Amino acid sequence: MKRRDFIKAGLAATAAATLAPRIVRAEVPQYGGFRMGAQSYCFRQFDYKGTLEGLQKLGLKNVEFCSVHFPPAKGSDVFEQVKADIAASGITPVSFGVEGFTKDDESSRVKFDFAKALGLEVLTANPMRNAFESLGTLCDEYDIKIAIHNHGPGALYDKVQDTAKAVEGLTPRIGACVDTGHVIRSGEKPHEVIRELGDRVISLHLKDWIHDGEEQILGEGDIDLKEVAKALRDIKFTGPVMLEFELFPEDPVPGMAKGLENWDAACKEALA
Repeated sequence: MKRRDFIKAGLAATAAATLAPRIVRAEVPQYGGFRMGAQSYCFRQFDYKGTLEGLQKLGLKNVEFCSVHFPPAKGSDVFEQVKADIAASGITPVSFGVEGFTKDDESSRVKFDFAKALGLEVLTANPMRNAFESLGTLCDEYDIKIAIHNHGPGALYDKVQDTAKAVEGLTPRIGACVDTGHVIRSGEKPHEVIRELGDRVISLHLKDWIHDGEEQILGEGDIDLKEVAKALRDIKFTGPVMLEFELFPEDPVPGMAKGLENWDAACKEALA
Protein backbone atom coordinates (compact mmCIF):
# COMPACT_ATOMS: atom_id res chain seq x y z
CA MET A 1 0.00 0.00 0.00
CA LYS A 2 1.31 3.42 -0.96
CA ARG A 3 1.91 5.90 1.82
CA ARG A 4 -0.89 8.16 0.58
CA ASP A 5 -3.38 5.26 0.52
CA PHE A 6 -2.25 4.12 3.95
CA ILE A 7 -2.95 7.57 5.41
CA LYS A 8 -6.40 7.66 3.77
CA ALA A 9 -7.24 4.25 5.20
CA GLY A 10 -6.18 5.36 8.66
CA LEU A 11 -8.28 8.50 8.49
CA ALA A 12 -11.30 6.49 7.34
CA ALA A 13 -10.93 4.06 10.22
CA THR A 14 -10.64 6.92 12.69
CA ALA A 15 -13.78 8.56 11.30
CA ALA A 16 -15.69 5.28 11.48
CA ALA A 17 -14.67 4.77 15.09
CA THR A 18 -15.73 8.32 15.93
CA LEU A 19 -19.14 7.89 14.33
CA ALA A 20 -19.80 4.46 15.88
CA PRO A 21 -22.27 4.52 18.81
CA ARG A 22 -20.55 4.45 22.17
CA ILE A 23 -22.01 2.37 24.98
CA VAL A 24 -21.99 4.49 28.10
CA ARG A 25 -23.25 2.94 31.31
CA ALA A 26 -25.11 5.38 33.52
CA GLU A 27 -23.85 5.52 37.07
CA VAL A 28 -26.17 3.67 39.43
CA PRO A 29 -27.38 6.04 42.17
CA GLN A 30 -26.83 5.17 45.81
CA TYR A 31 -28.76 2.05 46.85
CA GLY A 32 -29.89 1.59 43.27
CA GLY A 33 -32.12 4.63 43.54
CA PHE A 34 -34.45 2.77 45.87
CA ARG A 35 -36.05 4.78 48.68
CA MET A 36 -33.82 3.65 51.51
CA GLY A 37 -34.59 3.95 55.21
CA ALA A 38 -34.59 1.84 58.36
CA GLN A 39 -37.03 0.21 60.78
CA SER A 40 -36.90 1.90 64.16
CA TYR A 41 -36.84 -1.50 65.92
CA CYS A 42 -33.10 -1.50 65.14
CA PHE A 43 -32.87 1.23 67.81
CA ARG A 44 -35.23 -0.33 70.34
CA GLN A 45 -32.86 0.45 73.23
CA PHE A 46 -33.08 4.14 72.36
CA ASP A 47 -35.99 6.57 72.43
CA TYR A 48 -37.36 8.02 69.20
CA LYS A 49 -34.88 10.90 69.32
CA GLY A 50 -32.03 8.42 69.56
CA THR A 51 -33.49 6.63 66.56
CA LEU A 52 -33.47 9.85 64.54
CA GLU A 53 -29.86 10.51 65.54
CA GLY A 54 -28.87 7.00 64.47
CA LEU A 55 -30.51 7.47 61.10
CA GLN A 56 -28.72 10.77 60.64
CA LYS A 57 -25.38 9.07 61.33
CA LEU A 58 -26.21 6.57 58.60
CA GLY A 59 -27.30 9.28 56.16
CA LEU A 60 -30.76 7.76 55.79
CA LYS A 61 -33.72 10.00 55.03
CA ASN A 62 -36.67 7.63 55.60
CA VAL A 63 -37.94 5.70 58.60
CA GLU A 64 -40.55 3.14 59.55
CA PHE A 65 -41.34 3.67 63.21
CA CYS A 66 -42.89 1.00 65.42
CA SER A 67 -44.84 1.08 68.66
CA VAL A 68 -41.67 0.49 70.66
CA HIS A 69 -41.08 4.23 70.24
CA PHE A 70 -44.59 5.68 70.37
CA PRO A 71 -48.15 4.35 69.99
CA PRO A 72 -50.12 4.60 66.74
CA ALA A 73 -52.61 7.18 67.96
CA LYS A 74 -52.88 10.91 67.32
CA GLY A 75 -54.37 13.73 69.37
CA SER A 76 -52.06 13.77 72.37
CA ASP A 77 -49.34 16.25 73.36
CA VAL A 78 -46.85 13.41 72.99
CA PHE A 79 -47.91 12.82 69.39
CA GLU A 80 -47.60 16.50 68.50
CA GLN A 81 -44.11 16.67 70.00
CA VAL A 82 -43.01 13.49 68.21
CA LYS A 83 -44.34 14.85 64.92
CA ALA A 84 -42.50 18.15 65.40
CA ASP A 85 -39.22 16.44 66.33
CA ILE A 86 -39.39 14.16 63.30
CA ALA A 87 -40.06 17.11 61.00
CA ALA A 88 -37.12 19.03 62.48
CA SER A 89 -34.79 16.06 61.92
CA GLY A 90 -35.21 16.13 58.14
CA ILE A 91 -36.19 12.46 58.18
CA THR A 92 -39.43 11.36 56.54
CA PRO A 93 -41.73 8.89 58.32
CA VAL A 94 -42.96 6.68 55.50
CA SER A 95 -44.50 3.71 57.26
CA PHE A 96 -45.35 2.30 60.70
CA GLY A 97 -45.63 -1.20 62.07
CA VAL A 98 -45.93 -4.07 62.41
CA GLU A 99 -49.54 -3.54 63.58
CA GLY A 100 -52.27 -6.09 64.14
CA PHE A 101 -55.72 -5.56 62.62
CA THR A 102 -59.06 -7.28 63.19
CA LYS A 103 -62.50 -6.77 61.66
CA ASP A 104 -63.12 -4.02 64.24
CA ASP A 105 -63.44 -1.00 61.97
CA GLU A 106 -63.30 1.51 64.82
CA SER A 107 -59.95 0.36 66.21
CA SER A 108 -58.49 0.17 62.69
CA ARG A 109 -59.70 3.69 61.93
CA VAL A 110 -57.72 5.02 64.92
CA LYS A 111 -54.54 3.74 63.27
CA PHE A 112 -55.47 5.16 59.87
CA ASP A 113 -56.21 8.55 61.47
CA PHE A 114 -52.77 8.40 63.07
CA ALA A 115 -51.11 7.42 59.80
CA LYS A 116 -52.78 10.28 57.94
CA ALA A 117 -51.80 12.80 60.60
CA LEU A 118 -48.16 11.66 60.49
CA GLY A 119 -48.09 11.70 56.70
CA LEU A 120 -47.50 7.98 56.26
CA GLU A 121 -47.89 6.01 53.05
CA VAL A 122 -47.99 2.52 54.51
CA LEU A 123 -49.14 0.64 57.58
CA THR A 124 -47.10 -2.54 57.88
CA ALA A 125 -49.50 -5.14 59.15
CA ASN A 126 -50.28 -8.57 60.51
CA PRO A 127 -54.03 -8.55 59.80
CA MET A 128 -56.42 -11.28 60.80
CA ARG A 129 -58.11 -12.82 57.77
CA ASN A 130 -61.46 -11.35 58.77
CA ALA A 131 -60.00 -7.82 58.67
CA PHE A 132 -59.65 -7.38 54.92
CA GLU A 133 -63.14 -6.13 54.12
CA SER A 134 -62.76 -3.28 56.59
CA LEU A 135 -59.14 -2.62 55.62
CA GLY A 136 -59.96 -2.41 51.93
CA THR A 137 -62.52 0.32 52.60
CA LEU A 138 -60.16 2.23 54.88
CA CYS A 139 -57.22 2.00 52.46
CA ASP A 140 -59.29 3.53 49.68
CA GLU A 141 -60.82 6.17 51.96
CA TYR A 142 -57.51 7.35 53.43
CA ASP A 143 -55.28 6.57 50.41
CA ILE A 144 -52.95 4.62 52.69
CA LYS A 145 -51.60 1.17 51.92
CA ILE A 146 -51.58 -1.96 54.03
CA ALA A 147 -48.44 -4.11 53.62
CA ILE A 148 -48.78 -7.65 54.98
CA HIS A 149 -45.63 -8.63 56.85
CA ASN A 150 -44.42 -12.23 56.67
CA HIS A 151 -42.98 -13.25 60.01
CA GLY A 152 -41.38 -16.63 59.46
CA PRO A 153 -42.25 -20.22 60.36
CA GLY A 154 -45.49 -20.63 62.27
CA ALA A 155 -46.71 -17.09 61.54
CA LEU A 156 -50.08 -16.31 59.97
CA TYR A 157 -48.25 -15.21 56.81
CA ASP A 158 -45.32 -17.56 56.51
CA LYS A 159 -44.89 -18.69 52.88
CA VAL A 160 -45.32 -16.48 49.84
CA GLN A 161 -48.54 -18.25 48.94
CA ASP A 162 -50.08 -17.24 52.27
CA THR A 163 -49.75 -13.58 51.29
CA ALA A 164 -50.63 -14.14 47.63
CA LYS A 165 -53.85 -15.90 48.59
CA ALA A 166 -54.77 -13.25 51.16
CA VAL A 167 -54.55 -10.33 48.71
CA GLU A 168 -56.30 -12.05 45.82
CA GLY A 169 -59.16 -9.87 44.61
CA LEU A 170 -58.45 -7.05 47.07
CA THR A 171 -57.76 -3.39 46.35
CA PRO A 172 -54.21 -2.80 45.01
CA ARG A 173 -53.61 -0.75 48.15
CA ILE A 174 -53.29 -4.03 50.07
CA GLY A 175 -50.12 -5.96 49.35
CA ALA A 176 -46.92 -7.22 50.92
CA CYS A 177 -44.09 -5.99 53.07
CA VAL A 178 -41.51 -8.62 52.11
CA ASP A 179 -39.25 -9.27 55.10
CA THR A 180 -36.25 -10.89 53.43
CA GLY A 181 -34.85 -12.30 56.65
CA HIS A 182 -38.07 -14.10 57.52
CA VAL A 183 -38.38 -15.30 53.92
CA ILE A 184 -35.04 -17.08 54.39
CA ARG A 185 -36.18 -18.48 57.73
CA SER A 186 -39.22 -19.91 55.92
CA GLY A 187 -36.99 -21.74 53.44
CA GLU A 188 -37.71 -19.47 50.48
CA LYS A 189 -35.56 -17.05 48.46
CA PRO A 190 -36.27 -13.33 48.74
CA HIS A 191 -35.78 -12.53 45.05
CA GLU A 192 -38.14 -15.33 44.03
CA VAL A 193 -40.79 -14.14 46.51
CA ILE A 194 -40.49 -10.59 45.15
CA ARG A 195 -40.95 -11.79 41.59
CA GLU A 196 -43.89 -14.00 42.50
CA LEU A 197 -45.74 -11.21 44.32
CA GLY A 198 -44.87 -8.67 41.61
CA ASP A 199 -46.81 -5.42 41.85
CA ARG A 200 -48.29 -6.52 45.17
CA VAL A 201 -44.92 -5.75 46.80
CA ILE A 202 -45.53 -2.48 48.62
CA SER A 203 -42.45 -2.31 50.83
CA LEU A 204 -39.42 -4.27 52.03
CA HIS A 205 -37.80 -5.06 55.35
CA LEU A 206 -34.29 -5.74 54.14
CA LYS A 207 -32.40 -8.05 56.46
CA ASP A 208 -30.25 -11.15 56.21
CA TRP A 209 -30.30 -14.60 57.77
CA ILE A 210 -28.69 -18.00 57.42
CA HIS A 211 -30.96 -20.93 56.58
CA ASP A 212 -31.53 -22.86 59.81
CA GLY A 213 -29.23 -20.37 61.49
CA GLU A 214 -29.22 -16.83 62.82
CA GLU A 215 -29.41 -13.26 61.63
CA GLN A 216 -26.36 -11.75 59.96
CA ILE A 217 -25.18 -8.34 58.81
CA LEU A 218 -26.91 -7.62 55.51
CA GLY A 219 -24.98 -9.28 52.69
CA GLU A 220 -23.15 -11.75 54.93
CA GLY A 221 -25.86 -14.41 55.18
CA ASP A 222 -27.85 -16.35 52.60
CA ILE A 223 -29.54 -13.43 50.87
CA ASP A 224 -28.52 -12.81 47.24
CA LEU A 225 -28.52 -9.01 47.25
CA LYS A 226 -27.78 -8.68 43.55
CA GLU A 227 -30.77 -10.84 42.65
CA VAL A 228 -32.96 -8.87 45.07
CA ALA A 229 -31.95 -5.64 43.34
CA LYS A 230 -32.67 -7.14 39.92
CA ALA A 231 -36.05 -8.45 41.06
CA LEU A 232 -37.06 -5.05 42.42
CA ARG A 233 -36.03 -3.44 39.16
CA ASP A 234 -37.93 -5.99 37.10
CA ILE A 235 -41.20 -5.47 38.99
CA LYS A 236 -40.70 -1.69 38.71
CA PHE A 237 -40.73 -1.31 42.48
CA THR A 238 -41.01 2.25 43.81
CA GLY A 239 -41.88 1.65 47.46
CA PRO A 240 -39.75 2.10 50.57
CA VAL A 241 -36.91 -0.26 51.47
CA MET A 242 -36.32 -0.39 55.22
CA LEU A 243 -33.09 -1.86 56.55
CA GLU A 244 -33.83 -3.98 59.62
CA PHE A 245 -31.01 -5.16 61.84
CA GLU A 246 -31.78 -6.72 65.18
CA LEU A 247 -28.23 -7.54 66.28
CA PHE A 248 -26.22 -5.33 68.69
CA PRO A 249 -29.21 -3.21 69.83
CA GLU A 250 -26.94 -1.26 72.20
CA ASP A 251 -25.08 0.11 69.13
CA PRO A 252 -26.51 -1.07 65.81
CA VAL A 253 -25.03 1.68 63.64
CA PRO A 254 -21.71 -0.03 62.67
CA GLY A 255 -23.48 -3.24 61.58
CA MET A 256 -26.13 -1.27 59.74
CA ALA A 257 -23.48 0.82 58.00
CA LYS A 258 -21.71 -2.32 56.78
CA GLY A 259 -25.00 -3.75 55.55
CA LEU A 260 -25.79 -0.56 53.66
CA GLU A 261 -22.34 -0.68 52.08
CA ASN A 262 -22.95 -4.27 50.94
CA TRP A 263 -26.39 -3.35 49.56
CA ASP A 264 -25.06 -0.35 47.66
CA ALA A 265 -22.27 -2.42 46.11
CA ALA A 266 -24.75 -5.12 45.08
CA CYS A 267 -27.08 -2.56 43.50
CA LYS A 268 -24.24 -0.98 41.55
CA GLU A 269 -23.15 -4.37 40.22
CA ALA A 270 -26.65 -5.66 39.49
CA LEU A 271 -28.15 -2.58 37.92
CA ALA A 272 -25.23 -1.13 35.94
